[in-house]
Amino acid sequence: MTDCAEPDWVTVYRSRRAAACHERALVLLAMGIAHRIDDGSFGQLRLSVAPEDAAAAMEQLRLYERENPPRPTLVEAWRLRGTGIPGIIGYALVLLLVFVFEQRMSFGVDWRVAGMVDGQAVRDGEWWRLATALTLHADPGHLAGNLVLGAIIGLFVGQVLGSGLGWCAILLAAIVGNALNVAVQAETHRSLGASTAVFAALGLFSAWVWVIQVHSGSWARRWAPVVAGAVLLAWFGTGDERTDIVAHLTGFIAGFAAGVLIGRRDAHLQISPDQQRLLGILALLAVAACWWLATIPWRRGFPAV
Repeated sequence: MTDCAEPDWVTVYRSRRAAACHERALVLLAMGIAHRIDDGSFGQLRLSVAPEDAAAAMEQLRLYERENPPRPTLVEAWRLRGTGIPGIIGYALVLLLVFVFEQRMSFGVDWRVAGMVDGQAVRDGEWWRLATALTLHADPGHLAGNLVLGAIIGLFVGQVLGSGLGWCAILLAAIVGNALNVAVQAETHRSLGASTAVFAALGLFSAWVWVIQVHSGSWARRWAPVVAGAVLLAWFGTGDERTDIVAHLTGFIAGFAAGVLIGRRDAHLQISPDQQRLLGILALLAVAACWWLATIPWRRGFPAV
């Protein structure tokens, strides 16, 4: 390549990306416009033409760029609405607090019996179990797994939707996921754990990213979030005979549906920080209210721990 500082050449395009320069050079070649690509300053390449061809070349490049607008990167397409930290702090505190209550039989309540999903009880009207079961865990290992995976995925959801809206959506999707699980399982089926919420969050985030970038990039890029979500569901959502695989699947499906709905409205969502905080508080109050209903039969003056 030669220096393009000669007075008889006019630079019509600059870029650090060689591919971008060569794409536009092909446009000029197709129109029969003589051109050259040379090294420029700061690592840029320069596409230049003769002075008499400059106007025609710039018009052809303008038409090319109008028909081929730059594709935003995934990060550019995202509108981050927060750090996601408040949401995962609230998530962790709720799970840890309920686990302590459960292990110590606090307030004279058998928290597991009171709050776990029981197919027959839910069918008999104890709908609050669909929420309370999300906060119960069989053992420390079960709790730790859901804390770590839920915090990671919940962090992403909280960043793109805000902690308040994000965790409200996760909670509602997880409740729907538990309801679907009850609907397809036998009346004797019982389950507990935050994993339904974890996979609801995974489905929600996968769908949101898919919707946000569905019209950009290649086929592989558009469908990558869906494929990645399905792979993670298969990887983490299966296990031994104690794993409620159906609950993981129904949680993911409910979360995916929520992600599609929210993603389609994302550009119109205008939620202030105060509204995010309010939504977060409402999510916590909803869980507390469900536990209040669940412990009614157990409350006998709240004996000391």
